[in-house]
Amino acid sequence: MSIYEAIYKSAETEEMITVSDIEQHENFTDVKKNLYCTYHGCIARLSYVPKGKVRAHFKTWPKEDHIQDCVDYFDRVATANKQKSVATSTMELSEKHVKNVLDNLRKKRKEEAEGKGKPKSGNKKKPRPRVNPDSGENTTLNIVPTTAPDADLASGENNVREPSVRNRSLINLTVDDVGWTRSIEGYIQSVEVGDNRVVLQLQDYNNTFGVYFEEFFFDNAPVNFGRYFQDLKILVSKHGEYLFSGVGLIEQRNDQYCMLVNRGNDFRIDDQYIAVFLDNVSA
Repeated sequence: MSIYEAIYKSAETEEMITVSDIEQHENFTDVKKNLYCTYHGCIARLSYVPKGKVRAHFKTWPKEDHIQDCVDYFDRVATANKQKSVATSTMELSEKHVKNVLDNLRKKRKEEAEGKGKPKSGNKKKPRPRVNPDSGENTTLNIVPTTAPDADLASGENNVREPSVRNRSLINLTVDDVGWTRSIEGYIQSVEVGDNRVVLQLQDYNNTFGVYFEEFFFDNAPVNFGRYFQDLKILVSKHGEYLFSGVGLIEQRNDQYCMLVNRGNDFRIDDQYIAVFLDNVSA
């Protein structure tokens, strides 16, 4: 069972934190390092897990234990089924799959604006069930999503379902995301256009992030994409921020997290493909 409330403890104060508001906290970096269980008398540390395959939640810090009366107590001796990854293969994401990812980002944003989808209090949960320690170990094939060339598997090959793409906010990117395909949103601050290379600089609060379109992208994109980015650069310089959402490979360059986009349909500007966006703006 996931945890949705925690206590933030600092030298000056103690504050109740929920998963729905933690990323908006002005001291988010310090908050996520100092989270504790809300159950009276329990001092187990918690960590924040941003939304990925499941909704955002808190989990018990490694090697921390809750007191036995706590609703989040669990016995570490009784462990669940372990999955041993015997092999890892990359699978190319279809354009339809990426479209669904970007559509879901827009849907989530709309729900949050309308105040929907907030988790209920974690204090109403029942205690965790005990797990059979003799449940054994399974083997599995680990399928990694990618939009890059030379994937091991094509979309849906061998009737294997396409792997999900985890969403990350700029504030929640870590070294663990580097080398993985993720979805990202942020507001464009600037556009740099060169020969077969474009860089969008995004910003969210104090976090900056680069989105790169490089030689492989332009070798496989229609020739008019160069003009699209030139037009986008002019719009950003004149009118300010536009929302970028996209799917691509997370890298780290010059001590900054960034994304490499490989295909023309793997990103949107204000929830529209760039050609549609530019056409609507000029209309």
